[in-house]
Amino acid sequence: MSGQPGSVTTTQAIIYAVLIAWILFRVSRPQRISVARMWIFVGLLMVLAAFAVYGSAVMFHPSPWEIVLAAVLGLAIGIPLGLLRGHHTQVSATDRHGVMRLGASWATALIYLAAFGGRFAVRLVLPPTSALGNVVSDGLIFFAIGIIGATYYAVYRKYEQLDHATPASG
Repeated sequence: MSGQPGSVTTTQAIIYAVLIAWILFRVSRPQRISVARMWIFVGLLMVLAAFAVYGSAVMFHPSPWEIVLAAVLGLAIGIPLGLLRGHHTQVSATDRHGVMRLGASWATALIYLAAFGGRFAVRLVLPPTSALGNVVSDGLIFFAIGIIGATYYAVYRKYEQLDHATPASG
């Protein structure tokens, strides 16, 4: 592909393909996950999002208002959807305190893939210096992070209710 800013390289396409495969694999089956690992995962995704937005800001020099608008809109849409998604996620306690089982979730995978696919498409279609392109593509990252964080918050609350309802073995 061309070396123009905003063009997608083969390396980026491979990274997207690997991420898609990993997401599909992870959500296609029930998972055991510790509460600590769940929050570490959310934290790492937020750090990755910050790097993506920072990299976009360094490369395309959007106005600060564009980044703030992207964050506000992305989170305003992502958080309610994440809470709804978490409410519908199957959660069960395990025999170990602090470890839960989450049901398979194809809907979650589709949301993540749509967000990252949308960002990829926006970067291909709109000029790299476009305010609309920056707001939409960065907004999609904040949207995905809002969904992830809110989903795991709702899942954590469901787990806590199950964990406190389970009598302690002594």
